[in-house]
Amino acid sequence: MSDHRKQGALRASVVVMFLVILAGCNVPKPPALSSVAPPTDLTATAGNATVTLTWTAGVGAASSNVKRATTSGGPFTRIATVTSATYMDSTVSNGTTYYYVVSSLDSAGESANSAPVSAKPTAPSTPPASPTNIVATAGDGQISLTWSASSSATSYHVKRATVSGGPYTQIAAPIPTSYNDTALVNGTAYYYVVSAINSAGESTASVEVSAIPSPPPPTTFGAWTDVTPSGVDLTHALCSNFGARTVQTDQAHPANLYTAFDCQGIWKSTDYGATWTGPINTGTNGTLVSDCSGGITIAPSSSAGVPTMYESCIRGSALGFWKSVDGGVNWNRYVVLSGAARQDYSPPVIDPYDSDHLLMTGHEFDSVVESVDGGLTWTSVSLNGGMLQSVLNSTVFFIKTGNASTTRATWLWVGGPSGGAFGTWRTVNRGASWIRVDKNETAGQIYQPDDNGVVFMAGVYSDLGWGVLRSADYGQTWTHVGGTSSETVVAGTSKNVYSMTGGALGPGGVLDPHFELAAQPGTGTWVMSATPAGLTQGAAQIAVTNDGTHNILVTASWNSGLWRYVEP
Repeated sequence: MSDHRKQGALRASVVVMFLVILAGCNVPKPPALSSVAPPTDLTATAGNATVTLTWTAGVGAASSNVKRATTSGGPFTRIATVTSATYMDSTVSNGTTYYYVVSSLDSAGESANSAPVSAKPTAPSTPPASPTNIVATAGDGQISLTWSASSSATSYHVKRATVSGGPYTQIAAPIPTSYNDTALVNGTAYYYVVSAINSAGESTASVEVSAIPSPPPPTTFGAWTDVTPSGVDLTHALCSNFGARTVQTDQAHPANLYTAFDCQGIWKSTDYGATWTGPINTGTNGTLVSDCSGGITIAPSSSAGVPTMYESCIRGSALGFWKSVDGGVNWNRYVVLSGAARQDYSPPVIDPYDSDHLLMTGHEFDSVVESVDGGLTWTSVSLNGGMLQSVLNSTVFFIKTGNASTTRATWLWVGGPSGGAFGTWRTVNRGASWIRVDKNETAGQIYQPDDNGVVFMAGVYSDLGWGVLRSADYGQTWTHVGGTSSETVVAGTSKNVYSMTGGALGPGGVLDPHFELAAQPGTGTWVMSATPAGLTQGAAQIAVTNDGTHNILVTASWNSGLWRYVEP
């Protein structure tokens, strides 16, 4: 062979070898299986248009792929990925055989498939057995029925009669294994049977059960105690003394409650309102703060050892707005609207999401002011012309929406009392615009059990009647739920919703202090309760606390002083 031919053959060999090596580098390698073990003990149980699969998950598996085929051996198509070791396939047809495998998954990948299983869903050929364990439980105008499921049943029929043995009238179908029969007449016996249904037909009726709906048992009321400290004078005329008009719980320390007695300083309880000591305003400006006719507010979200406290004075030499950051010992006064002619404002309400965000209303003049720095500075809030009432008082409240931003802008303003001329207004933009939502007036304290939309408001002159009103949409619309007496404040515990009337009558004044309650959620029957003879002027404000055993209400009851109610 010539040299040229040898060199050509050599070059060709080198090229072929290079191509082989290059090709070997680009040959895809099969993916490695996860080391997690495949599932075991896979079983398939056929039902009516269903197949239920169960298995034992592979050791180390985080989840499982469920795969199905309509021919033995596959190919299998994934129909679900689940984290439990069971799956019900309800996308199957009766009479068709289905084949299943399951694989395990972990962070590294997927295991091999389990051993295959099969099942053929089939429609039942006979009606189901009659339901068993029927239970009828009576309530107020209603009866609740429950029963045990019947094998192969897909739904149930409930039938009712007013005489034992029938004839029965079907009142519900198709339903699951319970039913609540409402709008019944208390004191009337009702009789029920239940039958089970599937595609083959209806079972025979169950055994008959009966119940008699009845109103709830009478409410058990707790005991009232006058806890006004002996050193307080509720009758003297200094600075138009109206006794106690505010009482507040330190939410971070529920044993600690605070109040302000007109012209006699700030007082504190450390035993859930049972006993009181004071005045505690013994520091800076303490003597001046005692010469105050007004009330206090405590920041509800304070977690400090002592709470931040505000006082607003409408009369006395302490006239104006005050702040204490050490639980009422030392005080500083801050001007409300520099240059304004009036400094007499009601105690502030506090944003539940921002303790520095405050609102106040003017005392017998048209003004709402807002602070975003804990009362150091204030700005005026615009009012609708229909809210201008000259010499009457008004109140304003934050509405908890579950969102800090919208709560910041959602307020409720209540005017009067004026016969309903001014009513209740709502804003969702911090007073840029207001909408009148009801004619209700004089609400002194609202109650929101949570931030899911429910608001209770008491008052008079409502479009819906006097008494307690309830909103389920953050104060946009209202329904009447309580009695028809005049009411002023609403408060609530985990058990009950309470309402009470009260008024600033001065020493010796007597006002029938309506006190009524309803079990939570406050949509049922409201019951009126008598109050002690000494509690003559009702509540200006109610504080709620809990001593670990009982819910406790403490009322600031104007010239009747402080009263304590322990919930049974």
